[in-house]
Amino acid sequence: MTCVGFALYNFGMKKIRVSATSANIGAGFDCMGLALNLYNEITVGECDEKLIIKTDKNLPKDETNLVYVSMKKVFDLCGRTPNVYIEQINNIPVASGLGSSAACVVAGVVGANELLGKPLGEHEIVDLCTALDGHPDNVVPAIKGGVTAGVIMDGHVEYIKCRAPENLNLFAATPNFELHTEKSRSVLPESYSRADVVYSLSRAIVTFAALVNSDADMLKVIDDKLHQQYRKPLIKGYDEVVKAFGDAGAISHFLSGAGPTIIGLFKSDASVKLPAGWTLRKLGIERDGVKVSVI
Repeated sequence: MTCVGFALYNFGMKKIRVSATSANIGAGFDCMGLALNLYNEITVGECDEKLIIKTDKNLPKDETNLVYVSMKKVFDLCGRTPNVYIEQINNIPVASGLGSSAACVVAGVVGANELLGKPLGEHEIVDLCTALDGHPDNVVPAIKGGVTAGVIMDGHVEYIKCRAPENLNLFAATPNFELHTEKSRSVLPESYSRADVVYSLSRAIVTFAALVNSDADMLKVIDDKLHQQYRKPLIKGYDEVVKAFGDAGAISHFLSGAGPTIIGLFKSDASVKLPAGWTLRKLGIERDGVKVSVI
C-alpha cells in the first residue's frame, strides 16, 4: 500500500497501545505505580525509507524521537535495524506526571520487538524499559497494567502486581503548565532523616497492602516525606486543588509522578470544582497493560 508518497510493506504493521501511568502513589517513591485508562497509540511497520514519523503533536520527527530512540536500543541489541514507519497518536499530556515519556519508551521497545519477530521476552522488555526510563514505577504498570511495585536487583527488575479495588474512582487534576521531571527532581534533598524514612516506608507498605486487599478506606494513609513536600512549591494552585478534592469527599490525594498532576481518590463518583487553569479527568485503572494488534 502507498501513503503520502512512500511505500509501506503490506506485512508486519502493528498498533501498540500504552496507558498513562501514575508513579509513586504517595510514599512509593520510585518503586510503586498504577496504570490509567488514558492511552497513547503508535503504529509501526517497515517502509522503503530509513525513518518516517508522523505525529499529532509537535514532537520530533527524526532520530531524536523518544519512540525511535527506544526502538533503536532493541535494534542494536538484536543486531538488525530495519527501515521504520512510526505513526503516533498522543493522548497523554507531556511533562504532566502521567508517564508520557514512559509510554513512549514502552511503545518503542514493544514495537521494535514486534517488528523483529519477538526476540525479547517479557522480563527482558521490563528490564530494558526500566534501564531507559530510569525506574520501574512508570514502565512496569504501563507494561503489565494494574498497580505494581518493583525493585532492581543485580540489574534486573523484580515486581509484583495487584488489580486494586474495583470501586476506586480516580480524578486527575492537571494544570495548564508543564513541569519537567528534571526540574522536579532537582529540588529533592540528597539525604533524609531516619524519622522521615520511617514515616514514608510505613505508609508505602500500608498503601500497597490496602490496594492488594481492596481496602479503599485505608488509602487515607497516602502521604510521604520524601518528595511531595519538596515539589509542592513548584505547583501553583496545589493547595486549592487539594481543598477541592477534600470538599468533594476524597479519601486522599497524591502527586502523580513528578507532578504537576494531582490525583484524588474517591469511593464513588464526585463533583469536583477545580480552580481556573486546571483540567479534570475522571480515570480508571487499566488492568491489562500494553496491547498489540495487527493492522
